[in-house]
Amino acid sequence: MFPEHIEKILDAYAVRPETKAALYDLYISLGDEILEVFSDIAEGVASVASLTPEDTAPIRARVIERYLRRNHPRWLEGTPTPSLWHPRELEGRASGLAMPIGEHPRGVLMLGRNAHYGGRQETISFDVVARELDDALAFALAEGQQHTMPGSAGETSGTFDSIRSVALIWEIQPNVYKPAGERNRAIAKIYRKHRDWHRDTLTAALEWLAHQQCATFIIRGDALAIAHEVNPQKAVSPAIAAHHDRTVEEVTHALGITLTTPTDLDELAMLDSCVLNHALRKHVLANGAEHVVWRV
Repeated sequence: MFPEHIEKILDAYAVRPETKAALYDLYISLGDEILEVFSDIAEGVASVASLTPEDTAPIRARVIERYLRRNHPRWLEGTPTPSLWHPRELEGRASGLAMPIGEHPRGVLMLGRNAHYGGRQETISFDVVARELDDALAFALAEGQQHTMPGSAGETSGTFDSIRSVALIWEIQPNVYKPAGERNRAIAKIYRKHRDWHRDTLTAALEWLAHQQCATFIIRGDALAIAHEVNPQKAVSPAIAAHHDRTVEEVTHALGITLTTPTDLDELAMLDSCVLNHALRKHVLANGAEHVVWRV
């Protein structure tokens, strides 16, 4: 449910229950700015009561564009901002953190804390946001997953239990789909400039975690399905798993990092922390961590 003062306003304008439900789904992941955009949409109709859930469809893209136009200049200056995505447990009332952490030849390296789509707490994410605002907007509004910082081609994400000094990298994933045919044709040129996003973001993640002096683990390609597969129609393919492993091997080799098999103590450290989601925890308890993660 919306906070009481918002609920009263929506009821006063006789917003349909199903439209209110669609708005609430947006609110808990994107915060109260969705209400400003909804207000703009409402001004263009004779009656707010006539608006349907379908009429809320443009809100996400408009919020993302407004967010990026407002915050991109601040990131270039090195100023942290609230994140786009909000932790679901906070139900839209507070955001995570978007923090510039370094320069990059094609943009700015960004660290997101509790800033991952889906709203899980204790997440970390690493992006390279395009330096030019128009390029960043093109990425942000392109067809794709759009899981972390708007304005980047892709990200590396994980979970960081700062209290127990344990981290798990569980995703190296595109924010936009690779241009193919007519799909994302408009971003083909800038995508080519950022085609190394997977190596760049994983490198940023490992270097940042090294400074935290924590026990760091990386999910293996064969375990991606365990951690992520919720829709049988969108299975994690062997090609995706192989590409993930190749990226991990290339980046760790370049950084002089040796990947090892986790020990029994490593397994206990992960199980005692918050880094494993429910599916991974269940699998590790039943089968061990040896074939699920690497120790960095």
